[in-house]
Amino acid sequence: MQHPDLTTLPAAQLTSHQPPALLVERIIAVRPDGGRVRVAEHGELDALQLIEASAQSLAVLMGARLRQGTAGSQARASGMLVGAKGFAIQRGAAAGERVDIDAVLDCEFGPLQLYRLTIHAGEALEVIGAGELKVASVAGNP
Repeated sequence: MQHPDLTTLPAAQLTSHQPPALLVERIIAVRPDGGRVRVAEHGELDALQLIEASAQSLAVLMGARLRQGTAGSQARASGMLVGAKGFAIQRGAAAGERVDIDAVLDCEFGPLQLYRLTIHAGEALEVIGAGELKVASVAGNP
């Protein structure tokens, strides 16, 4: 069975996060080692909100991995943030500014995963933040 184009699905279909708390809009790209996610239309985002958007990006990418692993599945990712390390946010995102978050899987041990994240903003995709997040998938989710 062929997998759907995951870049066409709204983020809400890939994660248990739902509006109005959902900060991400959709996946831009999926790679075997992670992917890129677009943040939804927003007001100003401070450092804490950008880190939350990064965590939600991982949830959406975990949902994509789950769907790729089980063709046709309607399941949403379920997991938890275990830790954040070395995050440096140079500036917040202005209201309405384009924000993309790039995630690269560094290592995986059972349900635990360590990702390096880079936050890009504006049309030039200026790097405005970066750090590591550790997550744990729950109940057999990848």
